[in-house]
Amino acid sequence: MAQPEARLQKRCRMFLETHLSPPSWYSSVGRERKQSGRQGQEQNAKGFKRGLPDIMIWAPSYWLGIELKSSTGRMQPDQLAFQSRMAALGHGYAVARSVEQLGEVLQDNGIGLAPGWRIKAQFHDAALDGEAPLRKRAPAKPRAAKPTRGQVARGNDASLWMAGRGR
Repeated sequence: MAQPEARLQKRCRMFLETHLSPPSWYSSVGRERKQSGRQGQEQNAKGFKRGLPDIMIWAPSYWLGIELKSSTGRMQPDQLAFQSRMAALGHGYAVARSVEQLGEVLQDNGIGLAPGWRIKAQFHDAALDGEAPLRKRAPAKPRAAKPTRGQVARGNDASLWMAGRGR
């Protein structure tokens, strides 16, 4: 099973795909914590910086960085430094520990969301907690047992015998 923060990030992506109102736009940057020394060197050579937030949202005249953390997760020094740099530039930065909290952060920062966002966010959070979805399913229809090969062969023999008798 995936790490809690990775699962949260996937759920947040699903939420943003359906509920972030245009013209706002979002993206995330993947930088794996566990990587080989060579991969780290390549990323540094390309200009990747440590501390970038998990989700970045662009809205008209505004940028918001959102760091996703599990219930026990803590900010790293690089992330705290990035947060202070963004605050100095007048940009937003927040930490979210659930999909619903992500929606609240967006709303607090004046970024539009589709109607009914809170219910959908709660649905995603329930899925993260392992709770069953709130929708009811229709009872399954009982299926007839499939005939075995032997039963099919006997049925074919009987059909041939009946066809030979002219019926």
